[in-house]
Amino acid sequence: MRFPTLVLCCFLLFLGTCVRAQVLTVSEEIPMRNDTKYTLVGKLGGQVLLLQDRENKHLLTAYGRSMNQSWEKDLELRGRNIRMLDALPVQDGTGFHLLYLFRDKGRNHLQLDRYNPAGNLQDSVTLVDFGMFVTTPEDEIYHSEDDSKLLLLMIDQQSKARYLGIDLDSMRLLYDRELEPEKFFFNDDFLQAEISNTGDMYFIVERDNFKSRRRKHRYEVYTHRADGGERGMIDVNLGDSLTYDVFFKYDNLNRRLVAGGLYSTKDFIRAEGYFYLWINPENPRDELRPRFQEFPLNLVKNVEGRKFNKRNPGINELTVREAMLRRDGGMVMITERDRRLQRRGGALQNQLLNTYGGRPLVDYHLDEIVVFSVNPDGSPHWSNIMHKKQYSQDDNGIYSSFFLMETPSRLRLLFNDEIRFENTVSEYVLNTRGEFDRNTLFHTRDLNLRLRFRDGIQVAANELVLPSEHRNRLRLVKMTYDAR
Repeated sequence: MRFPTLVLCCFLLFLGTCVRAQVLTVSEEIPMRNDTKYTLVGKLGGQVLLLQDRENKHLLTAYGRSMNQSWEKDLELRGRNIRMLDALPVQDGTGFHLLYLFRDKGRNHLQLDRYNPAGNLQDSVTLVDFGMFVTTPEDEIYHSEDDSKLLLLMIDQQSKARYLGIDLDSMRLLYDRELEPEKFFFNDDFLQAEISNTGDMYFIVERDNFKSRRRKHRYEVYTHRADGGERGMIDVNLGDSLTYDVFFKYDNLNRRLVAGGLYSTKDFIRAEGYFYLWINPENPRDELRPRFQEFPLNLVKNVEGRKFNKRNPGINELTVREAMLRRDGGMVMITERDRRLQRRGGALQNQLLNTYGGRPLVDYHLDEIVVFSVNPDGSPHWSNIMHKKQYSQDDNGIYSSFFLMETPSRLRLLFNDEIRFENTVSEYVLNTRGEFDRNTLFHTRDLNLRLRFRDGIQVAANELVLPSEHRNRLRLVKMTYDAR
């Protein structure tokens, strides 16, 4: 076997009085076709596993400690017309699951396979025979917090949803049902779904989120218990506020469904504040009504700068990226400013038609990160702003935004300072009191890296793996924090 050329780079930064080093280990380049899809499966058996979906081939590649290619296998999956749905590592590191659709004799099947870290098939089960699809259904996938359960939504008709609960540990189907709420249209009304560690399902529908009908605005939460218990619907009234970018999560520790999001009383462009709510599925009457909290005025001034509007204070183009659950039942909500501007004009239209085949040209601006910590009763704990300024053109923003790395005592938010080939990588280190440090980690000069932070995975408390793409060539970058 020819071993790849390795690039090993060490960088030092200072956090208080503690010196920490980041060790970068970079793999050799992999040529990529435009139609190739890839998934970082995780780190199993001391090796990082990469799954590539190339036409009729499904290549599993293992990278060793020095990110050298250890081996590669073409996985033999069942049937034809395979459509990969998910690749998920087992929590104890003993293997990983593949969930996919395949066709056999004109019929479509849902398949679940389990592999060990060496890429050897250990178990395989066909969960569902769907028969023939009239049209290609849409799918949505949700994982439980401990990755032991999986929820698959199959949308063939917009008026209803088929939901399947899967126990990955025992590789069995928990339930396969259809949900058809009254006057329901999936693309307009569906908000989100969640699945608990025990397999209970929550399906959230949004109603009357319009300025003219905002007093009737509400969420309908449809539930299904994994043990076959009674299903029901919980109605959550949201008063007279418009809501958007809400993020639901099931809190397995406190056994309740929680949500945090942004609200406005006028439109969906400028957020006036955030809201928080929780629901006790065992006793819906024990529900905490949503608590709405205006943004602190100083925070709005800091974010908006010269565009600050005294008459209508708020933050434009704010998006919820993540909601972190606190052990006490509170939440840390992480938001980011996300602007997308389509360029127009006569001369530009000619360029567009000549060089891009009529595809619109878009500018991506992903800037400040604004974090809110909320107490269990919905009252504010703290809030803070972490400034960044990222701009790119016509790349779907794949190199922008940030990667969130969790540790017991702090959060690390890693990002590209600028979206260009030679670029500085930085991080914010945020503690539980809302205090943060900003650190410059390294420069990509001479490393030939373009890091896609949004597509990275955390493989240990002090380690993450990131893909780097440049000119249809993929490299994997392992970053390890080493306390000295």
